[in-house]
Amino acid sequence: MERQAATLLKVRFADLSHLQNHLHVVEGRTLFFFREAAPRLVGADRVVIEFSLANSEQVSTLRGSVLGRVDVADGSQTGAWIEFPDAKLAKRLERGTTALATRQHQRVICDLLVEVRQGAHSFLARLMDVSMGGARIVGATAPRIGAMPLRAGGTVTLKLAGVIPPFPTDLGRADVVRTDKNTGELAVRWVRSDPVVRASSLKLIDGVRRSWGQATEMTHAPPCCQKGRVLDPPMPALRGRL
Repeated sequence: MERQAATLLKVRFADLSHLQNHLHVVEGRTLFFFREAAPRLVGADRVVIEFSLANSEQVSTLRGSVLGRVDVADGSQTGAWIEFPDAKLAKRLERGTTALATRQHQRVICDLLVEVRQGAHSFLARLMDVSMGGARIVGATAPRIGAMPLRAGGTVTLKLAGVIPPFPTDLGRADVVRTDKNTGELAVRWVRSDPVVRASSLKLIDGVRRSWGQATEMTHAPPCCQKGRVLDPPMPALRGRL
């Protein structure tokens, strides 16, 4: 389990067609060029990108990794190619803006290391999104020696690892409502009768929102996408899948 949190990024487009122009589907994966004012991202960095449109409150958030950097001497093409593992967003956008979620109805996307305790056993996983009702965790469903497999109906105790205020450390108890062995995901519902949960859940969501408020943002602007011209640099070669 990687301890380094993913880098949070935001990208804002004027309209849906411009977003579609910049999602390059290759071999079932999606490539996107993120322009930077100053070099920051490096190869293999994990990222979480929130795509939004200027003319709506709808957003979509994807997780990916840096495939490679582009640094042109005159600064016109400074940034990083981001690789997403599938083409789901590009396919959904063929249906129009209805494929995007309304911001106020979304869970808050995050990338935090969390200790999941089941009885006497504890292990590290990654908190993927949170709401006042519960959370989604990945990496918690793998079989572990001496520990019973996590199943719906069980109860776990959660604690964030390696965080500083305003994030709380102890998150309290949560009931397991769903597990998925194929994706390694675990969905939990907060035990609202737990006083730790009542104190921490709002602080957790506030901390995540503050993190997004500090995220690096790229705003798509002319002359790109004028008269059908997309001003992205040449795409790098994709790595083969294992």
